[in-house]
Amino acid sequence: MADEGSIAIGWRLGSLSGWGVYGTNLALELQRMGRNPVLLAAPHRLDLDGAAAAALKPAFQRQQHLEELIGKVGVLEFDFPVLHSLRNDFQPALDRQIARGSRNVGVIFFEDTQFSQEGLARAGEYDLIVTGSTWNRDILVGRGLTHVVNVFQGVDTGLFQAQNKDKPKKDTYPGRFVVFSGGKLEYRKAQDVVIAAFREFHARHPDALLIFAWGNQWPRIMPTIARSPFTDGAPDIGGDGAIKIGPWLENNGLKRQSFVDLGMPANRLMPDILASADAAIFANRCEPGTNLVAMESLAAGVPSVIAMNTGQLDIADPGHSYPLHQQSPVEPYPPYQGTQGWMEPSVDEVIERLEEIHAEPDQASARGRAAAAFMRGFSWSSQIAELAAAIDALDGA
Repeated sequence: MADEGSIAIGWRLGSLSGWGVYGTNLALELQRMGRNPVLLAAPHRLDLDGAAAAALKPAFQRQQHLEELIGKVGVLEFDFPVLHSLRNDFQPALDRQIARGSRNVGVIFFEDTQFSQEGLARAGEYDLIVTGSTWNRDILVGRGLTHVVNVFQGVDTGLFQAQNKDKPKKDTYPGRFVVFSGGKLEYRKAQDVVIAAFREFHARHPDALLIFAWGNQWPRIMPTIARSPFTDGAPDIGGDGAIKIGPWLENNGLKRQSFVDLGMPANRLMPDILASADAAIFANRCEPGTNLVAMESLAAGVPSVIAMNTGQLDIADPGHSYPLHQQSPVEPYPPYQGTQGWMEPSVDEVIERLEEIHAEPDQASARGRAAAAFMRGFSWSSQIAELAAAIDALDGA
């Protein structure tokens, strides 16, 4: 199936997960570039504004036809490149993908740093491996892979902007010092560290309010939070699959009026949420990419506390964020067999950074503006253009 200039996207577009947001912005940018995004999977919980929905309408219509065709022939063959999403250990193999192209590009964000020989062989089946962080790339190069290129994810810099006189902080929570935390609830994302730090911070500053978006579409990984030395147990999961975070937080010492559960807001709603925040915490033990939510927080000018490890090393800097340096290695735990580069942050240091932001709001605002300026270099248009160039280079285009 030929279509000059096209690029196929092998994962679902959406508005809640990192993969979904990545795919959505990839498709929109390819459309703007005249590269015709070909969608191989139906979107999932996608929330677009009118202009974006109209731009992608032809791609959605074509995807429905392709889905019918896949049901008949099993595997599609294209005369243009196909981007495939890969999991840890380079799963799945190319022969298990639903489509193959003139070039097959594996896109991977891996947390598990242990690779099998079979996994490395699977990596060799793809013409190019694309990582989303320097940490991921360097590990693969260290494993002997030579067909790896790093391309960061991006930020919609039209949506995520720093506060200024024309765009002041939203007074959604009057009289409160608002701390934001985002990312699906699990041990790797270190919400337990956030809870422990905020519990102490709130005891000192009763006006503090924790707002969080910790919804998890993959509840099987959520119970890993019970590994924490800072919190007890894990939230219950209701019959509808919803994670009951509020009661768990109260059981772990947070007062009901000290937090707001935002659920799983669509990506295009995040700018308004971040506009109400005085600070954000990303104490993550590991991020295979640069942490899309942290990137958006920085782009919105929110003074952000960021652990200096794994993929977050690409975005954290004392000039525009509040880095966490006091860290220790993390031991492997199910389902992760390799944790090279993972780090355990210090709760005390998180509290120190929050106190610094609280005590010096002018300095915090200045650092937030510097973060927004830094993130302008990570626009989706620039990142997708870099990705397209790497793909074109495979054929010397």
